[in-house]
Amino acid sequence: MADRRTEPAQDLRTVLRWLALLWGIEILDAVLTWFRGIPPEIPPHHPGWLGGGFLDFAYGLRPRDWEGSFGILTAPFLHAGWGHLAANSLALMLLLWAALGFSRRLTWAACIISSLTAGILTWLIAPSGTIHIGASGVIFGLVGFLLVNGVVRRGWMPLVIGVGVFLLYGGALSGMVPGMADPGVSWQMHLGGFLGGVIASWNLRKSKA
Repeated sequence: MADRRTEPAQDLRTVLRWLALLWGIEILDAVLTWFRGIPPEIPPHHPGWLGGGFLDFAYGLRPRDWEGSFGILTAPFLHAGWGHLAANSLALMLLLWAALGFSRRLTWAACIISSLTAGILTWLIAPSGTIHIGASGVIFGLVGFLLVNGVVRRGWMPLVIGVGVFLLYGGALSGMVPGMADPGVSWQMHLGGFLGGVIASWNLRKSKA
């Protein structure tokens, strides 16, 4: 059996590898945008474009557009610039590291469920002509997953993690409420991700960590 004292370091390396992938994609996006530019269909002043580059337009999620539905899978890997990515990277690092410390297998299941739920809900209810990108659906999914774990699972570890997540990110939950989210923020993706995390936690509550 592996030495459990090494697991937090292993989990952190896993998190950093995923963050490296996101930053690598953003670098590629910047390079492609430099050489190819933003497609003329989405000029900078377009109300449905929140910023970003070539990959963001090509693979972002576009509600009720069948071609844009592929963004359900790709949008979580794209970000509208370095500031957007940096903000999501910090949240992902803390939440994903905490979740992996609880259970690697259940965490990956929760990430997949919350990502798909965020994408599908956004595709269904977000305004047409908009483009949605970013890992915030997964972030809110991890928040929902860890909060509900603290309630439905026995033991001190899920409870401590749940309380810590609430203290750190409870105030951010307004970002999934229509009318309370900041302008340009995809509350639909936030809400879908959170619901996916709750669904994952409830359905997996009897699974071993």
